[in-house]
Amino acid sequence: MSKLHFHSGTPTMIIPEGTEVRADAQGQLSIRTPGNLVLQSSGRYGVIESLAGSIRIERGAKIEAVQLKCPGACYIQGELTAWRVTAKEIHLDSEARASIVLQEAEQVEVGRESRLVGNFGSEKELFMLFSRFAREVKSLPLFGDAPREAEAKEVEHHVDVEVEAENLDGEVEDAEVLEGDSSLPERLVFARVLLEKATEGNQLQGLTRRKVHELLQLLHEADVTTLRHTYRTLLQLREVPGAEVRRAFDLIESHFEEEKSAGPGVNG
Repeated sequence: MSKLHFHSGTPTMIIPEGTEVRADAQGQLSIRTPGNLVLQSSGRYGVIESLAGSIRIERGAKIEAVQLKCPGACYIQGELTAWRVTAKEIHLDSEARASIVLQEAEQVEVGRESRLVGNFGSEKELFMLFSRFAREVKSLPLFGDAPREAEAKEVEHHVDVEVEAENLDGEVEDAEVLEGDSSLPERLVFARVLLEKATEGNQLQGLTRRKVHELLQLLHEADVTTLRHTYRTLLQLREVPGAEVRRAFDLIESHFEEEKSAGPGVNG
């Protein structure tokens, strides 16, 4: 057999044994490799994972990924935009740029001229921040393809309640929020979180306080059936509730309105 000769000066790509490269439904590549991974060129990915090593994004490379995972360190010399980064350490070299929404790392080092944006510890932290600034989030322009007029009206109608209820690919992994709530629909879980926060400090008074506690009791017991028949009465208040209570009410109402529009056979 003739030997294979590599041309000098030509880049060589080596795919180690055990590496998995696949494309998701959106056409984004996902890479899972057993050892260290070095990214030298720009690209968009689903999941980038090193099973037993570290990941390095070299200078000049612009990487966008849904998730980036490794047991070692994530070294960023270029640019990274990611929903979640899970690593033992995250290092940003000088002049590096990183926009990380959720990060799970024991240590984060940021260079003098580098920039780190985001850096939330969980979906709960992100949700609570967005719920505080829901109107500002709603006012942001939509990027990408502009929706058709009918779709735009639908987005405008639902954006207030969707901004905290929506999670990437429907994956909500924060145990602090969802532990023990597998039987409770997602919007009701977030409504419960908001109502719990509103009750802190005994700021609620009179009828509002009583109805909020009734709602919380039903949500803690995951008694969706009773809530379905009583939520309209419980949401009616003479006084104007605070922002967190209003947000929770919107989530509860939108859940059951959507359930109703879906027709019979839907179990909340």
